[in-house]
Amino acid sequence: MFEGLKVIVGLISFIMVYRTITGNCNKYLAFAICAIWLRFFLSAFHTITYPSLVAGFSINALSSISVAGLGLFFLPFSVFTLKKLFPFYLFFTVIAVSGFVNMKIPGAINVLVKWCYFLVLAGALFLSIRVQGQQETFKKLLVAFFMPVVLQVLSILLGHAKATEADGSTSYVGGYNHEAAFSMIIVSFIFVIGLTKQHSIRFRTGLFSLAILLLVLVNYRTSVLTILPIAAVFYFTLVEQRLKPSQKVPVLTIVTMVFVATFMILSFTMRERFSDVGLLISNLDIIFKAPMYFSEAEKDIMSARVFIWSQYIDGFVNASALNQLIGFGPDSWKGVFAKYAHNTYVSNLYEYGVVGFSVFIFMFGYSLHQALRINKSGLSKIVAFSIIGFLIMNMATMPLWNIEGLIFFAILISVVLALSTSKKPTLSNLHNKQVMRLAK
Repeated sequence: MFEGLKVIVGLISFIMVYRTITGNCNKYLAFAICAIWLRFFLSAFHTITYPSLVAGFSINALSSISVAGLGLFFLPFSVFTLKKLFPFYLFFTVIAVSGFVNMKIPGAINVLVKWCYFLVLAGALFLSIRVQGQQETFKKLLVAFFMPVVLQVLSILLGHAKATEADGSTSYVGGYNHEAAFSMIIVSFIFVIGLTKQHSIRFRTGLFSLAILLLVLVNYRTSVLTILPIAAVFYFTLVEQRLKPSQKVPVLTIVTMVFVATFMILSFTMRERFSDVGLLISNLDIIFKAPMYFSEAEKDIMSARVFIWSQYIDGFVNASALNQLIGFGPDSWKGVFAKYAHNTYVSNLYEYGVVGFSVFIFMFGYSLHQALRINKSGLSKIVAFSIIGFLIMNMATMPLWNIEGLIFFAILISVVLALSTSKKPTLSNLHNKQVMRLAK
């Protein structure tokens, strides 16, 4: 029954996307909408699109490769020469070098193709923001999220849930395969709503609040932690815009108290899901304990994540000097560990060494610095806190390992690239006449 609903909702979403991109929509935004919609559409039918089809590639993988390749030819070359992309290219270089030195060529190609997908999507949205503005870009981009959001609402109404944890808790993921990837779709949806202006779309505040509730029902705790700072900035800005200067202090104090009370209530109702977080914070030294010394109880902390991290860290500590410097190579965990690291920082340290880890931190630090240079105060706060929240999320999962996480990161970085101020022109090689032609 639910598979049939997917087909119906998918067809409706296709019609909506078609009407959007054939309206007042620049070609770069049309490319981004189609790329994101295609990913969400195919992932909904995971029983068909996930298994290998041709030469070990699934339909999902082939679509991602196609989008990345098409984007490289479709977007103007000048976009890829932006100086603000230097930290990202530096990280890509580390991936390539680590893969070549460790002879992990297939792994390097796989990872770099994913980052290429990120690059073309961020570039397309960057151009759209420059051509049509932030408001129109993200208002239209919302159409790409219609299918997953509606399917999740239907799964809640019909009780179509997925059991995910040993504690008996369930996740409502709209029939998608995994709550980790699906949570990133909802996080992206929340972020895009936050990027639209007040009164720009009907029921904006209600839609944002609904999206927060949907994320909670996905039941993926790291994503909930990611969105908290974004939600706080959204509601504070919403209240602040409606107040007179003399009213701000008392009213915002009350709002803060409401936020704290709400957070405490949520913490209490979800205490079983977050109890391991408090346990880990109070025993941080356990992360550096050798795996062989873990007790059975310690192995279960945070769904065995801490035990998994210790295996990777132990492997890094006992590695050769060269491997500690540049890591073991992309996807080198396969065949060595039973599961991926469930922590982006630990994974980067193992796969790309101290150099890769440092460049990764530099890449995010640079992005945060650029976010703080966005002229619009409210937008700057939302983007900066989104980056911080995303950094927190990477501590307990690996959103950049899947395309859904890269989609969110691409949306985030496109805003940073397009709206952060700089003394020199952002489009260093794109003349004004060419910029004007982009809208045609």
